Amino acid sequence: MAIDDSDRVLVTAAKAALRSSARARRDALSVSSRDAATRAIGDRLVAHDLVATAHLVHCFIGIGSEVGTEELICGLLARGQRVIAPRVRGRTLEHIEIFDLETLVPGPLGLREPDPALGGTVDLAEVDVMLVPGLAFDGAGYRLGYGGAFYDGTLAALASHGRATTIGLAFEAQLVDEVPREEHDRPVDLIVTESRTIMTGA
Repeated sequence: MAIDDSDRVLVTAAKAALRSSARARRDALSVSSRDAATRAIGDRLVAHDLVATAHLVHCFIGIGSEVGTEELICGLLARGQRVIAPRVRGRTLEHIEIFDLETLVPGPLGLREPDPALGGTVDLAEVDVMLVPGLAFDGAGYRLGYGGAFYDGTLAALASHGRATTIGLAFEAQLVDEVPREEHDRPVDLIVTESRTIMTGA
């Protein structure tokens, strides 16, 4: 259902408020609890049939208090699966294959990114599973990002191919009853936390 300008203003304000509180909750987790939860999320992921049988996995590079992905990426590569990671260019993401973590380079937003000289750009139509970051997720699969809309276009492109499974990675503390949403927001298919795997129905 379309929303008018006044509703859009309210949704934008609600997102900003949730973005602040969600970041604070995640940052408040101790390093040891985040590390333990990250390991549990990784174990749950690699054992999941959709991930275990994926030929090509799109995975973000976790930073700060996000769910860490380094061990996960190393594990996927070690068992012969291909991995691509995002590279920020302007307001969009490029999708570059990586072969180890040592080749990542600093990006324009302070993120570690693939070096395009060492890995080629991959068509999203080839992706089997995409692992998605966020500040908050709800049970319907809607996610709250950082406000840059980088993943909105990528998720829309994946949906147009109708092939890849999208999986949000989150700590239990990041789950909320409802994420404010707009027409362009896309839900993920699953959410994996340290305690459970949620099938969203998306």
